[in-house]
Amino acid sequence: MAASRYEKYVIRKPAIIDKDGQHVVPERIEVAGRVDTGPLVWCSRKLIKESNIGVESGIISGDITVGTGSAGAFGPHKHDFDEMFLFLGTNPKDINDLGAEAEFWLGEGEELEKVVLNTSACVYVPAGLAHFPLTWKNVKRPCMFVVIACTAFGPGLYKQQPASLEGRPKRRI
Repeated sequence: MAASRYEKYVIRKPAIIDKDGQHVVPERIEVAGRVDTGPLVWCSRKLIKESNIGVESGIISGDITVGTGSAGAFGPHKHDFDEMFLFLGTNPKDINDLGAEAEFWLGEGEELEKVVLNTSACVYVPAGLAHFPLTWKNVKRPCMFVVIACTAFGPGLYKQQPASLEGRPKRRI
């Protein structure tokens, strides 16, 4: 059977984000932590050179806080593109049951708010809106999250600015 002309659009192995922020496709992904897979990159310019969107996913299996870094990609930040964060439960008998509680911090300064999610949900983050950290608490069963970015992931493809840390939690679970 001949190879499909569309195989270049099929991602069979996600990338991971290395310590330098690069998208690297390892031969095998092993989960070293006790609580999550970390962000798995399913769509980026590294994976599909024509891509104009970015997609990440992950599995959360225990309490954890992400996005508490000092600034930038792994801390509170804002950027020049829209994003959607999907919070998905894995209870096949009740798709609304998130199986956990998520605290997602949005805004800055006087407009900083903690949004609490305990059902499956989608949070739209418009360009310029600061976001993070994200704390998962009371995780009863694994949850999934998916991030869809309205830009291609890749170094130098978009502008990202650190957000103020004032008022945001700094601890990690």
